[in-house]
Amino acid sequence: MNQAGSWLKLDNAGKIFPSTSGKRNTGVFRFSCELTERIQKAPLQQALDQTLECFPHFLYILRNGLFWYYLEAGDLRPKVHEENTGVCSQLFYRNQRHLLFDVSYYRNRINLEVYHALTDGTGALQFLQYLLCAYLSAVHPGQVPRELADELSPAPISSRAEDSFKKYYQHVKKVRSSLPGRAYRLTGRFSEEYRVTEGLMSCRKVLDLAKAYDSTLTVFLCALLMISIHREMMLYKEKKPVVITVPVNLRQYFSSETTRNFFGNIRVAYRFQEGEENLEDIIASLKSSFGRELTQDRLKSRISGYMAVERNPFAKIAPLSFKNFCLRIARRVSDFGETMVVSNVGKVKLPEEISPFVESFSVFASTAKLQVCVCSCGDALSVGFSSRYEDTDIQRNFFRLLSGMGVDVEIKSNASVREKD
Repeated sequence: MNQAGSWLKLDNAGKIFPSTSGKRNTGVFRFSCELTERIQKAPLQQALDQTLECFPHFLYILRNGLFWYYLEAGDLRPKVHEENTGVCSQLFYRNQRHLLFDVSYYRNRINLEVYHALTDGTGALQFLQYLLCAYLSAVHPGQVPRELADELSPAPISSRAEDSFKKYYQHVKKVRSSLPGRAYRLTGRFSEEYRVTEGLMSCRKVLDLAKAYDSTLTVFLCALLMISIHREMMLYKEKKPVVITVPVNLRQYFSSETTRNFFGNIRVAYRFQEGEENLEDIIASLKSSFGRELTQDRLKSRISGYMAVERNPFAKIAPLSFKNFCLRIARRVSDFGETMVVSNVGKVKLPEEISPFVESFSVFASTAKLQVCVCSCGDALSVGFSSRYEDTDIQRNFFRLLSGMGVDVEIKSNASVREKD
């Protein structure tokens, strides 16, 4: 375990969340794992204690200094509990001492909720995979060996706590954005809590469809989402492009074993013309955009841009209150260029010993508008919508498009979805 008094600087991506999150957009994301059997509280607590020995920085709390927020080790210890809050509920409260993650369970499901300043999806998934192995080894010691969890985390703790933004920073000339003007923005009546809708389907069937269009899974799903949004657009708003922000795991392009934040965002756009909805054209446009953005040179430029503010001499000496104000303004300006967010966590790979006990994984993220998170485990593909809007027409359009292509979709939701006549 970490020793009280030690501390860590927030990584570059983590710095924006304390300044911009709150009750409406909590900055929290959730990973869930559905098992084939009911969850037992005592073994889950035992597994969590074991997991924290391997991931000690998860026990750090967020403190505000004179110039920046920072992470400080403390004596708080988490207790697993039956789920009793809404999805992605608030975890960070200014000037209060709280852990930045929570582990809960409901029937067959284990939930891990994390405040984004602490880690990103890759780091949280590693934590949950370790927790899952430790739990199943406690419940089924004859089938799941205790040392299995340790085999999932070969990197030393120092590597897992690394700030990879600083490691790979080098000053690179900023690449000018080619996105066309302000994005089309979603509107509607806000809901008091996040509207969560998950579609579970065969990963193989959807991948086969994507390959039929000579596309990746992410590009294919983004294209379907753009059509789903377009079908709710008023004609006079078609001149504005639909812009999707896509978080990218930078570990795929720069060698890193950190379990802290190490991701960047790219944006892809498509402008509909006079009601046309040609899926092939949309996919071709998105493929070109992804290919242009997902190069090491472009991503180096993004890291350089992210770090420029942090390294600015004035920013270093500006008080935290002023930084909070500036970051909130910057976030609002950035939001004008975005319609929604699509995050593909990818395939969850599990050891053979625990696969028989696992049904599926799912991911949801807090949002001020609409976000989709995608992940798969085995042949179970989860597409999870989280939304602040009461209306669910876009979600319905998306799943109907897949159903019309022959994909059977099982839909789960925390709110009743009315079918329109």
